Amino acid sequence: MSKAAKHPVLVFGLGIVAGYLVYKYRKEIIASASKTIDAGKDFVLHQKESLEDIVAEASEDK
Repeated sequence: MSKAAKHPVLVFGLGIVAGYLVYKYRKEIIASASKTIDAGKDFVLHQKESLEDIVAEASEDK
């Protein structure tokens, strides 16, 4: 990468290639990001429910 950084034309070309690939696969990228966000929200909700159950059990024991 250090050699690539010394050649501005190469860096520009890599940027164009990256931009093309992101544009070409944008629908798949958006779908994947949406699935990941939904999974994260579900995980947080599940952890919140688990924490509430643990707190409820701890308060019952006292």
